[in-house]
Amino acid sequence: MNDQPPGDDIRAEVVNISQGGAAHVEGTSVNIEQGGAQRIQGESVEINQGGAAIITTESATLNESGAGILIAEEPTLSNSAAAVAITNALKAENSRIGVLLAGKIEGGPDIAIDGRLAAIIGASFAITSFALRRLMRR
Repeated sequence: MNDQPPGDDIRAEVVNISQGGAAHVEGTSVNIEQGGAQRIQGESVEINQGGAAIITTESATLNESGAGILIAEEPTLSNSAAAVAITNALKAENSRIGVLLAGKIEGGPDIAIDGRLAAIIGASFAITSFALRRLMRR
């Protein structure tokens, strides 16, 4: 367990943060209650009423929390949000995701852009860019 002042880099097997924060957290098990971190790396991350800018983990559980970028094998979101989520199997309830790239989705998250829409946007951008470049050369 590691109890250090907010803003520090924390590296420990088990990290518990309660009503505080850290710049970078790295541990096998990371638990944050009403706090946050800029960047979290670990095997298992659980955040309750908090958030993180970037989370990279095997398993993540966010409850009434938010993440800027969430990269996890199997995240579970409950009343939470993520700007970008990249995952193999997402479980979500009453949650919002800006851009989602996922293999499997359980529950009904509110998704702004999923993998299919991202591909369409990317292809449209590439075609438009190509056409504009051709027109500008003339």
